[in-house]
Amino acid sequence: MTTTKRLPRHRLDPEVRPSRVAVHVDVDPERSASFRGEVSIHLEVGAPRRRLRLHAVDLRVAKPRLEVGGVTLSGRAVPLPELEMVELVFDQRIPAGEMTLTLDFAGKLRSDLCGLYRARADGHRYAFTQLEATDARKFFPCFDEPAMKARFRMSVTTAASHTVISNAPEVKTLKGARGPGAGRKTVHFAETPPLSTYLVALAVGRLESSRPTHLGPTEIRVWHTPGKGRLTGFGLEAARECLRGLERYFALPYPYTKLDLVAVPDFEFGAMENAGAVFFRETLLLVDRATATLAEKKRAAEVICHELAHMWYGDLVTMAWWDDLWLNEAFATWMAFHVVDGWKPEWKMWQDFMHGRAAALELDALRHTHPIYCRVDTAEQANENFDVITYEKGASVVRMIERYLGASAFRKGVRAYIREHREGNAVADDLWRALSKASGEDVERVARGWIEQEGYPVLKVRHERKRGRSALILGQERFVLKPFGPTERSEPKRPRWPVPVVTRIGRGRRSRTTRHLSLGARDRVSLGRDAPSFIYANAEESGFYRPLHSPAELRNLLSHLPSLTAIERMGLIDHQWALARAGRAPLSSVLEISGALAGDPEADVLAALRKPLAFVSGSLIPEAAPKCEDAFRDWLLEHFAASFDELRWKPEPREDDATRVRRAMLLGIVGGMAGSPKVIDEARAQCDRYLANRRSVDANLADGIVSLAARSGDKKLHTGFVRAMESAATPQEKRRFLLALADFESPALIDKTLGFTLTDRIPTQDVIFVLARLLSNRASKQRTWSFVRKRWSKLRGRMPAMLASRLIEATPALLTSRHRREVSAFFRSHPIPGGERALRQALERFDWYRSFRSGAAESLRKTLSRQRRAGSPGVRRAKPA
Repeated sequence: MTTTKRLPRHRLDPEVRPSRVAVHVDVDPERSASFRGEVSIHLEVGAPRRRLRLHAVDLRVAKPRLEVGGVTLSGRAVPLPELEMVELVFDQRIPAGEMTLTLDFAGKLRSDLCGLYRARADGHRYAFTQLEATDARKFFPCFDEPAMKARFRMSVTTAASHTVISNAPEVKTLKGARGPGAGRKTVHFAETPPLSTYLVALAVGRLESSRPTHLGPTEIRVWHTPGKGRLTGFGLEAARECLRGLERYFALPYPYTKLDLVAVPDFEFGAMENAGAVFFRETLLLVDRATATLAEKKRAAEVICHELAHMWYGDLVTMAWWDDLWLNEAFATWMAFHVVDGWKPEWKMWQDFMHGRAAALELDALRHTHPIYCRVDTAEQANENFDVITYEKGASVVRMIERYLGASAFRKGVRAYIREHREGNAVADDLWRALSKASGEDVERVARGWIEQEGYPVLKVRHERKRGRSALILGQERFVLKPFGPTERSEPKRPRWPVPVVTRIGRGRRSRTTRHLSLGARDRVSLGRDAPSFIYANAEESGFYRPLHSPAELRNLLSHLPSLTAIERMGLIDHQWALARAGRAPLSSVLEISGALAGDPEADVLAALRKPLAFVSGSLIPEAAPKCEDAFRDWLLEHFAASFDELRWKPEPREDDATRVRRAMLLGIVGGMAGSPKVIDEARAQCDRYLANRRSVDANLADGIVSLAARSGDKKLHTGFVRAMESAATPQEKRRFLLALADFESPALIDKTLGFTLTDRIPTQDVIFVLARLLSNRASKQRTWSFVRKRWSKLRGRMPAMLASRLIEATPALLTSRHRREVSAFFRSHPIPGGERALRQALERFDWYRSFRSGAAESLRKTLSRQRRAGSPGVRRAKPA
């Protein structure tokens, strides 16, 4: 007697596997909101049966027939909506072996930006796919699991005027000459290499192409809606140069026949790595070099490279199941920064990386976080994991391991892993084995502690000197934003991490780094006879942990700021702000470090300062410490106004990008946080000039100027922004004015913007971002929250599934205990699929603020009062070299 393991109801039978799939679809988005098609799937069936199951959602599936050994078996399709499947029941027993399953299907073009959906732009309608994570089943009946790889052959019947793009090159087009086929065509594409279903792509509509560029034999094109050809040059260059860097890193040519980059006018993700046909939001692909900000160019290049890295990490080698999603996303994130930094070193991409890492550290400090490797049972759980833990924390851990092993050994292991598993599937253990073999290190020992365990440590650091020798005394414990109180149930165990500690040891004006793998709760690292002038216990921020320096060490660091790198200075303020929020450091220490870094020449350091300063000025003071408003404004002006005045509004001829971006950061602090009247008045005048001529203002100042003008803006300015949004020459310009509509403070104009979220005036892809920005606006957040609850039924239809939880994530900006109760009650009675974790995290943030507010407000009052009485800022400003 033999027994078989019972399969989870939501998973496919592994004994039924596709090898080749032919999909034909008839779709004309200009004329009809429906589509129909036929799919033929060559199967290998491991054991006889009467039934087959595959995925299908919101499709009418009909006429199942099975070709087996020259015999056709007919069956019927039984929908299983609770499993997102259809069961095919046949009259005769299906033998084991090879066979071909054919099905007819039909559906409606969706409006929620997933499956095969309809988009609108400039009076035309288009059809696009977005199939990750589990939405191929909304396009055609399929085996919609990443391990069910198959070769796909696509054909599409549509209007003769439409362009059709898919993963593989077009091989022939047949045009109808008369009758029902007149004015129509059928486009046939070549067969793809083995792909998972979520990587299948289709675009149909009036799309235009750039001229091609080439890297070796690979032809690269950018596709776009009509009239945007002048915006394709940057994307083409970035794609070619990033592809060059990726081929060099993997020592393996680009694995697909052609590379189409498609700018989609309404798209849920930032971009999607469909093999051979990568889809993007327009803002991340179509770039005007003359009017785009440096940040917009860097972000577009990073996203382009991220998606192209997936051609190897994700498409060629695919995770076996969604619990290893990080294998795709963490490596693509790390790889993008690595490759773009090699292409454009002057952009200092690893400083940009720090901002995403900071967001991951913040989220992972919640009790309701999750491991990078996270068990996934359902489609909703798969969608939950597209977050900064999977992407940015995962990339930070990859970076940490790469630095621990060394770049050469790490690259050797990655190359071996890709070659061994090409066109197949892999799990994390496959990667650890390859890296261990290449490096001679037990990589699994280090990696598992970070990949399979949620959270991260705070590393207590103390310098000890005895008998003429120095040592670091280290102690680790889990860092949480709101520590367990004496009456709360603590964690069942005290987690430990294998921490590769890299420490910067200062001696006068020089410094060196030491490396040590710390494994226990306490550790001691010998420094020899040196008597360090300072110690920074996360050199280059290579580790995913927060160092907690003793008060004496922190004072030493403040005296040696020029000896720290820009990345370390960014880390210093981010860590200290986190420690203050967790009750491990006084809020006064955050202001002290901020004051000391106020003259920093690096814009990214100022960006790191803005986070705590913005929270104090925009949230803590208005809600809990209103009497501190004038004093804190004076503090900001005293520290930052002179630097802004030195730079002035207009860039010097041939001024470098770093100075331009620094000016923009200072504008946000002096105008946005401190509310300098003269700066706000000038920003409004600059905005009027910008509305008349987009090149009259430095592009890097445009976001700040437009936002500041909106705060005091009237109906005329609001109307001007709407017109500018609708007539924008670039996607970035359109987004700039769209988001600035959420910065107005007049109740009537707030209501007008809220009304736009229910109409096509705001694209579906942007509705959540506008609502989130309105929730962050002190003047509009209550009206926005009331609007969301009142108009939920209509709003919900304009929230794509993968973005809907972002609205929950934005609600802690409401701050108060009353709002916490309302948010909890509302989203429990109006649940968002895949939003359960986001709700738990949002409620935890509310609870953290309730425990933080009173003590922080009192600390702020005392600090500002003490400094006022002293008649000085109370800190010694240091200007790092």
